[in-house]
This record gives sequence, C-alpha cells and structure tokens, in this order.
Amino acid sequence: MSDLVLKLSGLEREFKQGGETLKVLKGIDLEIGKGEIVALVGQSGAGKSTLLHQIGLLDRPSAGTIEIEGQDTTKMNDKQRTILRRTALGFVYQFHYLQPDFSARENIVIPQMITGRDKKLSGERADKLLGAMGLADRAAHRPARLSGGEQQRVAIARALANKPHLILADEPTGNLDPETADLVFSMLVKIVRKTGISALIATHNLELADKMDRIVELRDGTLL
Repeated sequence: MSDLVLKLSGLEREFKQGGETLKVLKGIDLEIGKGEIVALVGQSGAGKSTLLHQIGLLDRPSAGTIEIEGQDTTKMNDKQRTILRRTALGFVYQFHYLQPDFSARENIVIPQMITGRDKKLSGERADKLLGAMGLADRAAHRPARLSGGEQQRVAIARALANKPHLILADEPTGNLDPETADLVFSMLVKIVRKTGISALIATHNLELADKMDRIVELRDGTLL
C-alpha cells in the first residue's frame, strides 16, 4: 500500500463568469504522506478554499486527478464520493458550524451514527476526543455556552470522530484571538500527531505555518 494519503495530478478548476472563463487552479500537483502536516498559504483570493473543496470532494475538477489513499476519486460516482468523504476526510472550517440545539458531545456523536456506528460506541469515542481536547467537563454544554476557542476545539473533535485519514482545515484559527489561536492550533497538531493521520491546513498565520512539517504556497493558481 502506498504511503501517500493524497496525490493531486494536474488539478484544474475553472468557472464561467459572464461569458469569460476564470481559471482558479492551474495544474496543481501535490503529494501528502501519512502522518504529514502541510501548511497551505497564499493571499486572499488565491484559491485556497477552492483547492480544499476539490480535495474534500465537494466539487469536481475541470481536469486532473485526485487520489485519496490510492483511489482515483475523479472516476467515482456521487454516492462513492460521499461515502469516501464521510470515512476518509475530516473538515475544520474558520467558523465552527456546530449544531446549536445539541451538546458538544452530541455534535461529535451524530456524525458517527450517520455512518452506522453504534450509539454507545459513538458516545465513548466522543468522550475520548473531548477529553483529549481538554473539554471533558464541557461535554453537556451547547455551543452558545462555550467560548470561541472551546467551540473550535469541539469542531476539531467532530472532524476526528470517524477516524479520517486526512484532515482538511480552512483557516481553523482565523476567528480567534492570537493566544486562543495558538492554543487551539497546538491541540490540533498534538492530536493529529498522536493519531498518525495527515492534515492540510490553510492559514494566513505564518508563525503557525512554520510549526508544520512543510509549507506550500498557492499563487496565481499554481503551487510553489
């Protein structure tokens, strides 16, 4: 089995706007190995979110291939892509997107049950992740009763709930103050390293980027 979790080859994405073609991604090549944490940097509008959407199987490329653990996702139908997205990928966004009517624990249990996992085992997994994120005593709290940093830590735990092979994070600390951002990022890296999964993290914070294994820059639709 390959040691690569992700392989992009000649990835392109273009959009039609008012009769014109806007090329956002122009032949992206990227490989991420198992257990590797890679920073994705670039100016606003460079296409970082578009690239993460492609890798996250939320959109289809105009050209090129996306391989996740050796599987060419561009040859999959929508159902196959959805199953792979649920089981192999975890997502962390700038905003936490927690379900407001459910507790922190329930927000981590629900994604597991959607994939068919037993409720009891889902709860045990949620408790373990909340403990690892330093939130064991906040499990019963709804998002409105959590601080911004706590909400984002729950979001990270939720992303890890189904034991993904790759975490995709889009400015995961962008809404937090510097001190809280550093804490949340440190906990994200710690738990990713402990579980041995891979991560691609888009960030404007070069200090945080320097703490990752490798930095790639998206500029004018290409990776440097």
